[in-house]
Amino acid sequence: MLWVDQDSYFGPDRRRKAAGLRMRERRHDNYAAMPPSLSIAMRQLRMRVIDACGRGAAQFADRAQSTAMLARLQNEREASDALTSLAVVAARGVDRDVRPSLYAGLDRAQAALH
Repeated sequence: MLWVDQDSYFGPDRRRKAAGLRMRERRHDNYAAMPPSLSIAMRQLRMRVIDACGRGAAQFADRAQSTAMLARLQNEREASDALTSLAVVAARGVDRDVRPSLYAGLDRAQAALH
């Protein structure tokens, strides 16, 4: 499975066909690569808590959900569940500051890793 790590999207490559470009293709560069290790994805997620206020909270929630998917792919079910609940908490952060709860949730997810 190929993975995309960009500011606007973090997750599996959603493109169906790798060969050739369609007319009016929006993407000129292929950013898909092998998925990062779960420890790297968790570290990157922790660094993004700082910006998880307002609009940044929704972006953090998307990234947390993708990291949960990555944990599920690596058979880390407990960490995946903790990250999914963390994404729900982050989604509520659009109108208030939930960053302390995010740090606590990341600690729970990190502790759940085997």
